[in-house]
Amino acid sequence: MRKIILLASVLMLTNSFVHAQKKKDLIAEIDKLRSELKGTQGELTEAKKNERVSQSKVKTMEAQVADLKDTNASLLANMNSFTELSNKKATNLQTSQEIIKSKDKQLNVINDAITANDSTNLAVFSQFKNAIGGDNIKIGGSTIFIILPNTTLFGENDKNYIVDEKAKSTLEKIAATLNANPNLTITVEGNSNALKLDGKKLIDNWDLSSRQAASVVRVLQTDYKVDPKRMEALGKSEYGTEGIETVTKIIINPKFDKFYNLVKDNMKN
Repeated sequence: MRKIILLASVLMLTNSFVHAQKKKDLIAEIDKLRSELKGTQGELTEAKKNERVSQSKVKTMEAQVADLKDTNASLLANMNSFTELSNKKATNLQTSQEIIKSKDKQLNVINDAITANDSTNLAVFSQFKNAIGGDNIKIGGSTIFIILPNTTLFGENDKNYIVDEKAKSTLEKIAATLNANPNLTITVEGNSNALKLDGKKLIDNWDLSSRQAASVVRVLQTDYKVDPKRMEALGKSEYGTEGIETVTKIIINPKFDKFYNLVKDNMKN
C-alpha cells in the first residue's frame, strides 16, 4: 500500500514538473511570438512608411513625366513652326532672288539705252565740233551747247537784234548739221544786258533777248531750211540766275521720248 502511495506521489510530482515545464516553455514561446510580432509590426510600420515615400516618389515622377510630355509636345510644335517658317523664308528668298534678277535685267536694258544715248550725243557733238570748230561748243550731261557771243552774231551794237551777215556762215554750218540729224531739236536762248533802252522800240532786256533769239531761229528757218517745228526761242535778261552773259546759246535737245518710253515699259514689267 505504501508503494502504491509512493508511486502515486511520484507520478503526481512528475506530472506537476512536466506541467510546469510545459507552462514555462509555453510562456517562452509566447514571449518569443510577442517579440516576433513586435518586430513584424515594426517592419510593417517601416514598410508602410517606405510605401508612402515610394508613392510620393511615384507621384513626383508622374508629374515629371507629364511635364516632359508637355515639353516634348511644345518642342515638336516649335519644331514644326520653325520648319514652316524656314520653308516660308526659303520661298521668300527665292521670290526675292527672282525679283532681283528681273530688276537687274531691267537695269541692264536701261543702262544699255543710256549708253546708246550717250554714244549718239557724243557723235552729234563731234559733228558740231567738226562743223564750227573752236571752243564754242560744250557738252554737259546729255545736252550739247553752242555758245556764240552776241558781238559775233549781232555786231558791236549791244541793242542790235538783226543777225550780222558775217555770222551767217556759222549758222549755215549749224543748220547743215541739224538737217543731217532730223531727230534733234534746239532751243535758241538769248541773253542780253544792254543799257539805256528807250522803252519804245525795245522795252527791256527781256524784249531784246527774245528778239535776238527769234532772229537766229528765223535765219535757220528761212535761209537754211531748218524745220521750225524743231526750234524754239527763249529770251533771258540781266536777271538770269547764271549771271550776266551777253551770249546766245543754241541748246541741242536730245530726243528722249524713245528712251523714256523704254524706261516706262521696263518699269511696268
